[in-house]
Amino acid sequence: MIFDRDAYRRFFDGYFIRDCTIGFEDGRLGFLLFEEQEDEAHDEPFQVRLLAVKLTNPVETRFFSMSANALGLGSDLCSAWAPDHSEFVAVGIGREAYGYKPKTHKGQESRIPFHGGAEPHPGSGLQYDSIVLRSARAGTTVFAVGAPFRVYERQGPDQWLEHTAIPLPEGLGSSDPELAKETLWRSNFHDLAGLSAQDLYVVGSGGTAWRRQGGQWRKLAFPSTLDLKTVAVAPDGTAYVTDERGHVWQGRDDSWHCVTPRWHGSYGFLDSGWCAGRLWCTGDTGGCYVPQGGTMVLAQDADRHPIPPGLEFSLVARRLDVSPDGRRLLLADLSKAIEFDGERWTVLFDGEPPAESLADQAIGG
Repeated sequence: MIFDRDAYRRFFDGYFIRDCTIGFEDGRLGFLLFEEQEDEAHDEPFQVRLLAVKLTNPVETRFFSMSANALGLGSDLCSAWAPDHSEFVAVGIGREAYGYKPKTHKGQESRIPFHGGAEPHPGSGLQYDSIVLRSARAGTTVFAVGAPFRVYERQGPDQWLEHTAIPLPEGLGSSDPELAKETLWRSNFHDLAGLSAQDLYVVGSGGTAWRRQGGQWRKLAFPSTLDLKTVAVAPDGTAYVTDERGHVWQGRDDSWHCVTPRWHGSYGFLDSGWCAGRLWCTGDTGGCYVPQGGTMVLAQDADRHPIPPGLEFSLVARRLDVSPDGRRLLLADLSKAIEFDGERWTVLFDGEPPAESLADQAIGG
């Protein structure tokens, strides 16, 4: 276990995990934590904490905690890796941003700038702004994506590039206020992934998918009008897209086919990633799944590298991250986390540890 009881009570007790990330170098992990609240206080302000972990340090110096209270519901955590940048990056739905790199920079930054907006049509009365629905890493670079079909690329502390080559939806400028509102409602990017900042996919509302290659963006002909929720890219460049009903689509550019036609789930996935030669997905309502035999199965029932019996992660995992080299997978639910290195599963923590617990606990294989 990475915590002893004192460290757990100091850094984690009273919080739950909103998101997790592997980075920004081997041996480092990051968790975005939300303060737990009583049911009657769910509308009250809550504390947000970025918890950074350096596994190679002794428990006394293993953790760093930073307040990130400007973030709210819907915020995400990601990490940029060298050679460009090495840092944790947290982004909120209102384009709030925090960065942390030990001994270099830490804390709240300016909001991600939105320059792509246009004046609304005088007759529509629609006022709109850009929101961020996901932060994601492509290769070693952090991006933030959201509405209205916006992509922002992290270029360093307090530096973001808006990809205006992806145009704003035409309907936003309509003189029909209902059309303008509907256009805004249906203009979300939900996820981004790729092998590098120059070779990536971004997916979103109504089967919208775009591809970037060599600095050029192109809209793809995707064979579904369902909302696309996640995307992951294998080392050979094959992309895997999940839709709002949890189906997995495999392909690249304009060629796609559904690899889980027998999936009968009633919900989509929140995260996906490629690790150890296969796709891993975490459910929007909890659960870790992999594609197998034309459907999605719980990771505890996988034919290769199953999550070992006795763990509840297959049923409750909500967030995941994969290292840029595709060799390590991090899974987290509200109060626990495990890691997979391609051969074995390691429990990082699972609730408050016993007083004598200091060492990491490895199980399975």
